[in-house]
Amino acid sequence: MNGEYVISKRDALKRYRTPHEQLWDEVAELSMPRKVSIDGGDGTLPPMIDSAQLHDSTLRTASLQLANGFCSLVTPREEVWHNLTPPKALRDNDKVVKFYRECSEEITYRLEQSNFYTEIQEVYLDRAAMGTGLDFSEWDAENDELNFRHLPIGTYYIGQDHRGRCDSVVYECNYTAKQAAGEFGIDNLPEKLQKEARDHKKNESHVFVICVDKVKDWEVQTNFPYRMVCVHEDSKHVCHEQGYYEFPAHVTRYLKWGNSPYGYAPTWVALPEAHKLSFLQKQMDVLAEKAANPPILAPASMEGEIGIGALDITYVNDLDPNRAPREWGTSGRYDIGQDRIEQKKKAIQEIMHGDLFRLFAQIDRQMTATEATLRQAEKVMQFSPTFSRLTSEYLDPKLRRIFGILWRQGKMPQAPDEIQMVTQDQNVVVPVPNIAYNNRISLAIKSQQNSSYAEFMAMNQSTVEMQPEILDNLNGDVHFRESWRNAGLPEDGLRSEEEVDETRQARAEQQAQQAQMEQAAQATAMLKDASAANGGEVPAEVSEAMQQQ
Repeated sequence: MNGEYVISKRDALKRYRTPHEQLWDEVAELSMPRKVSIDGGDGTLPPMIDSAQLHDSTLRTASLQLANGFCSLVTPREEVWHNLTPPKALRDNDKVVKFYRECSEEITYRLEQSNFYTEIQEVYLDRAAMGTGLDFSEWDAENDELNFRHLPIGTYYIGQDHRGRCDSVVYECNYTAKQAAGEFGIDNLPEKLQKEARDHKKNESHVFVICVDKVKDWEVQTNFPYRMVCVHEDSKHVCHEQGYYEFPAHVTRYLKWGNSPYGYAPTWVALPEAHKLSFLQKQMDVLAEKAANPPILAPASMEGEIGIGALDITYVNDLDPNRAPREWGTSGRYDIGQDRIEQKKKAIQEIMHGDLFRLFAQIDRQMTATEATLRQAEKVMQFSPTFSRLTSEYLDPKLRRIFGILWRQGKMPQAPDEIQMVTQDQNVVVPVPNIAYNNRISLAIKSQQNSSYAEFMAMNQSTVEMQPEILDNLNGDVHFRESWRNAGLPEDGLRSEEEVDETRQARAEQQAQQAQMEQAAQATAMLKDASAANGGEVPAEVSEAMQQQ
């Protein structure tokens, strides 16, 4: 791999990021708990926010609340928030269903043992405040565990394919020659850095550019669809090259920003309100300071004679009270300012979905199921677009990447023989699973589907009573199975379609046997009654009727 390709790709991707950087700086000042270095960083600590210039923390608090909301409602550590299911064609195979269920349990365990939940919180914070979050999913061979690595916004460049999916990530690292030798091997460094690595007096930092992307020629040569290349910037020397079966970098955008690979954050919508709120809080602080320590109006003749300390005494002529010092300029409308502040805070909270998270907290404490469903409908639907993007472009590929890593490391349970396949490079693989989510947001969205069906049936109840055959239009089996899944109930609680057919066939046969037994009993009774009425002989017409039965 030519190192110049990596450098040129980095430079090409810079132009997509440049329009966002000024906005990121502005947002960081108001919403981020720390101010990141947009220029990629040089190993030094980023500049801290000047707190003296900030007069309100509402947007910052709302950003943290939104990020924490993603953690608690989408990927909660204390709950099983995902479920692996087989492809639709294999959904009725009990052994296959059981295999993927056990794989899901293994992933849950591995995520809890890793740094997943600490790193994803940082990803969510970048997503909520800046519109874009990114991390890597890798295997730590030394510790025999999954490892996740978050890259702060502003330290990387991303590109996308013709479908708008992120397919390229370029970022920079700063290493001394000795550190680079430890990371890549001294023999893989350019000659100059090899000498520096052996010279203990040299401690100069060097820039290394790392590119992760997808190239068809690479896949043909190595059977790896994705690659990672690390290049020393100055010499363009390739220090390391590695392949991946899945794209290791996972990018999440809150919403798409036109054709840009970077996302659009709700904080951008809230910026005007946040600026006005900061200004109002500054004015209210001035008003409060005036009220607590008011300006004094006094005759010029008393200059130097007025005591403004807590126990100071100012003497005036009792016969001339007009010469007494007095407060002035403290009659500002505190109530109007406070009302405007509350309006701005409420607007920011609505933009940042704060009302949704408060709703879920209220549901847990005091709402009935029916009331909770009705209250959730509007709020969840507003949140649905960004949730759908989060699952489709970030969580789905991440979980499939984790599934692939654990399978290749031999950490997954034994797969049924019927789904094992051998690739050209003699690796045993299994079908990529589908992903279902059991988190609070997903279940709230699915509950709307169940509620819609119930409302439809209630609305058409009178029609069904007058014309029962109209129910022939409905597939009750499909609705029941979907309602079961929408409620977040376990997949193994459902019988397979084959088992259902067998149960129904057995029931039909049992009912047929029961009907035959009832008919035989009726015939016997008829014969007995006819014989008794005819002096012990069975009439010919009765005997003929019994033979026909």
